[in-house]
Amino acid sequence: MQVIVLRLDYHASNILEQLQQQAQSASLKQEAALPPHITLQTFNQTNPIDLKKAVEQWAGQTKQFSLSFASLGFFKQQGCFYASTIYTKPLAQLHEALNLSTREFTGQKNYYMPEHWVPHSTIINNIAPPFWGPMFARLSMEFEPFEGKAAAIECWSLVHGKAQTEWSIFLSK
Repeated sequence: MQVIVLRLDYHASNILEQLQQQAQSASLKQEAALPPHITLQTFNQTNPIDLKKAVEQWAGQTKQFSLSFASLGFFKQQGCFYASTIYTKPLAQLHEALNLSTREFTGQKNYYMPEHWVPHSTIINNIAPPFWGPMFARLSMEFEPFEGKAAAIECWSLVHGKAQTEWSIFLSK
């Protein structure tokens, strides 16, 4: 599976990594978390080079923009806790441009389509139901709203829960 993600600046990444570490230690999970990011879209068995060709022209001209992580969120279906990103015009425009330029590819997940997308950065996944309350309490004590910047668009190939970076396009300053 290929995943197109929005990578964050050092400041935001560092805060999210600390939250990931807190969640992992509380859950006693040993699996490594993916690097801090916002997933923009996923594809099944798509050539990463073809994806790059589809997005590099507009992505290389996109400027860095501010992101605000205002609250914690939770997806029940995956036992997923996340930092919620405020949906801003620059974020919406980037997401829309990505979906328009990659619409010919197959295997996109419906919940990453513009009308369903919830922009977020995952802190931890697959927490069992009995531990949802304690995990939320633990993360709530650690979380404070913070600002960051969108820094790059990357394509990852995910194999057995590990990400291999296929390419990166850094946003201009």
